[in-house]
Amino acid sequence: MDLHATVPPSSDGAYDLDDDLTGGDLEFAVDSEAADTDELTNKPIVEAAQALAAAEVNTTDFTIVAHPQETVPAVPVPEPVEATTPTSTGATASESAPAQAGASASAAPAGPKLRRKKKAAKKPWDAPAWVVSALIHVAVVGGLAAVATGSGEVVKRLKNLDTTLVANPSGAQELTPVLNDVSDVPRDQAAGDTSSTTVGQGVGFASNIGTAPSSTPTVSKSGRQINEKSSLPTIASIAVPSGISSTAVKLNRDLGGGGMIGGDVTYAATDVGVALDQIAREILRHLTQHKVTVVWMFDESESMKDDQKAIREKFDRVVNELNINAPDEVPAKGKKAKSSGTPLNHAIVGFGNEIHFTQEKPTANIEEIGKAIDRLQIDSTGKENTMSAVGRVIDHYGKLITDERKLLIVLVTDESGDDGAYVEEARQAAVSRDVPVYIIGRQALFGTDHLTLGYTDPVTKDFFWVGIKRGPETADIEALQYDGIHHRWDEVPSGFAPYELARLAKDTGGIYFLLPSEEGLRIKRREKAYSIETLKEYVPDYESRSAYLERREKSEFRRTLYAIIQETKTYPFRHHYPVFPEQLLPAIEEELPKTTLRLNALIKIEERLRQLEKLRNREPEKRWQAAYDLMLAQVVAYQVKAYEYRANLLEMQAKPPKPATMPNPELFVEWSLDHSTERKAPKEKTEKVYVEAMRLLQLVVERHPNTPWGDLALDEINRGLSVKRNEWHHKHSTRYEERAKLVPKF
Repeated sequence: MDLHATVPPSSDGAYDLDDDLTGGDLEFAVDSEAADTDELTNKPIVEAAQALAAAEVNTTDFTIVAHPQETVPAVPVPEPVEATTPTSTGATASESAPAQAGASASAAPAGPKLRRKKKAAKKPWDAPAWVVSALIHVAVVGGLAAVATGSGEVVKRLKNLDTTLVANPSGAQELTPVLNDVSDVPRDQAAGDTSSTTVGQGVGFASNIGTAPSSTPTVSKSGRQINEKSSLPTIASIAVPSGISSTAVKLNRDLGGGGMIGGDVTYAATDVGVALDQIAREILRHLTQHKVTVVWMFDESESMKDDQKAIREKFDRVVNELNINAPDEVPAKGKKAKSSGTPLNHAIVGFGNEIHFTQEKPTANIEEIGKAIDRLQIDSTGKENTMSAVGRVIDHYGKLITDERKLLIVLVTDESGDDGAYVEEARQAAVSRDVPVYIIGRQALFGTDHLTLGYTDPVTKDFFWVGIKRGPETADIEALQYDGIHHRWDEVPSGFAPYELARLAKDTGGIYFLLPSEEGLRIKRREKAYSIETLKEYVPDYESRSAYLERREKSEFRRTLYAIIQETKTYPFRHHYPVFPEQLLPAIEEELPKTTLRLNALIKIEERLRQLEKLRNREPEKRWQAAYDLMLAQVVAYQVKAYEYRANLLEMQAKPPKPATMPNPELFVEWSLDHSTERKAPKEKTEKVYVEAMRLLQLVVERHPNTPWGDLALDEINRGLSVKRNEWHHKHSTRYEERAKLVPKF
């Protein structure tokens, strides 16, 4: 075998194996065929070789230093000579070497042979492998970068990339952000850090416009609440220093917890002023990179008058603050770009069935903006084509979008709109032009799209019920649409935005401001504070509607629940009956068979639902688990209601009741069958089902506390599982039918 020894140069005058004695490296060659050769006369080298052989080391490099008894001059190493074996008296081979020179090689053990190891000649073009690899990678990456940045066509295609057909372009399903507490910061730090990625937290909402309480819930949190006084301060005029004027445009903190909160659809505010303050911060953030044109879009429906008034009262202050804090000039981008126009201007647009460009030309003049808001019309059609209006605004003002100017939309509405089917077109228009859409709106109703408003005729004082669309919070309904007797009338809030508006705000990087309103026109008013920490497990899917429907169709569990929802839409019973026997009895005869059919159908539905229990436990989304739990409890409870409803009909049929007050031309009087805790049917007929229904409803409350599902289950318990006959009165004028035609469309 070959042994290579690398030894550091000697420092004590002795030489070692790395000394430059021969002009090259030394290489030991211990040849098995030379086992019988004499030892070398060169004592240090022989001793080193013997030490190597005795140690039985491997062939890796190691260091040996030989120290002879006397100094050896640095002269060329002599050729090795044969050495004799040790004498019987114990003399070493080195001691007897001079006397035994020329002895036979067969008499001595094997010794090392010295050979010269030539250095490989280096060529001038040789280079280390890593250098060559680095040069090649730099050349390839540089070429790709040149193509990507130098080709206008490539850049254009990347910017216009359409991802609407991707079911979940962001990868894993996104959870609802747990919002941070509001920072208790000084007034000179009232706007957000442009480099922050912290999600801001809103708080509950209660408008200060002097109207009655609302049934829409607030979203609670553990920090202090923000209201207009603790947010941006009111200023008397432009000359008065703003609360945020002492800070540079690129600010370091935000009262909401950080400025970069785009895509948040659960931002709650205590009033309209708080929403406007946060929008002002967002505008200032965009102004650090672009000039900005803001298009304010107002729903012109009758129900929006209060909101328009509240915004108008606070709008001047916010615009004043923006003008104070906006930079005088935004640096132009690109070599050929020229800075022109004011950094910030505004346009005002109204919409309903049609769109009205009230302040078409963007302006920075506060007085003109205020007058434009005052000129907003009231749309009498009752239609809100929200998505179409968004698309038209982007198309109309799209020509203003450049590398140095950005377009923002602020949409103010209290409905989900009548053209939700066009949400994808509106979304794509905004995403392709990079237009964030900020929405000041209401919370959707839970599991339904119908909200009832009340209207009193100003002339005759007649009262009318008017319905508007506000919901649902999901791409399609996920709850039963009747309450065991009638169509749903509970109006439980969902805690989330209407699906179409939430999808638009989320995907464009805007914000949906949840305003639990104090709407004087609401029939049912329910104040409920839902915790976002609880609701984050029940966040709706904000994917496209087609993707949502496809996923539902692939799941037997979800598909079955939806089929039951559709089937039971026809299950509500008759609510009102005439008080005159000749009209009452035929109506009862017509309705009685339906009660038996409904009761048997509900029993069959219960069987179907119980067969899905295993699938319920495997369902990954808690929303659908809660939907199953509530639906099963309701189906069992509604069996009791069907039996109780039939018991009331049989009682009225056997002995038609007489009202305490008879109807007259100005008073409607009818029998009304309503929910009750007083049980009419014999308990022995319904007790077993009654107990099971109460157990299941209580189970929903325990499994899903402080959620819309738990609250609706509590409603079922509190209003009772029975049915009671009531005498219903409704006053009206002789012109009631005439005035009904003049009720405004909300």
